[in-house]
Amino acid sequence: MSVLGVLLILFILCMGVIIGKSSFYVLSGLFMNLLLFLLLIFFLNQGFSVYLISLLYILGNSLITLAYVNGWNEKTKAAFYSMLLFLVVLGIVFIPLIQSLAVHGFPAQEMEELAVMNLEIPIRFSELSVSVLFIGVSGALIDGSMAIASATTELYHRREGTIDFSRLFQSSMAVVKSILNSTINTLLFAFISSSLALIFWYQDLKIPWQEMIHSKAFVDELAIILLSGVGVAVILPFTSVVTCWYLLKRKTR
Repeated sequence: MSVLGVLLILFILCMGVIIGKSSFYVLSGLFMNLLLFLLLIFFLNQGFSVYLISLLYILGNSLITLAYVNGWNEKTKAAFYSMLLFLVVLGIVFIPLIQSLAVHGFPAQEMEELAVMNLEIPIRFSELSVSVLFIGVSGALIDGSMAIASATTELYHRREGTIDFSRLFQSSMAVVKSILNSTINTLLFAFISSSLALIFWYQDLKIPWQEMIHSKAFVDELAIILLSGVGVAVILPFTSVVTCWYLLKRKTR
């Protein structure tokens, strides 16, 4: 048996022991997300709109991760609505910013290896770079919005009937401050781990440090982490506001 097979079996066993029956939804949701990613590649290769297919992929991924795995309840609804509203704002602000970075395409160091390949593909790399960045950022947004929506919902139910918007929001923001620091550090570690091999490669090529930090590949990796950090820093309090409003609004119906 291969190493990947052993790791997969260990992963399934750990999920079964820790989560129990709910591990079925987690594992099936994981494979559904994998299938969704393959569909993303297929439709992009067929020449469909990059922005449209990427948006549908993010929405599908969010529904599977939030609604299917965790159930369509008040906390997953609040997390999904928060992420949906925030993605609209993110698209208006970040798409021009990402395009102005001009990190699309391949770096010069890879062109020699890619010279034997056919680069005539029906996708604009400027749009593809936006798609990649948004998909990368959406993972952090789903995780952050779900964490805050879950914590705020628990706080609300513990004080249901005796808490107003102001007090619930203050308690929720206390959770936001606790989560934000660890989330930003997690993103930083993700950047370090993903860029370490790239840095060593540039050192082997004798590329100066100042040229490396301005290279397309390095800036692309850094942009994902910075945009994810900005997105998480904004969506956590944003989710807090939406969840507080949603819970108290639902109560008055």
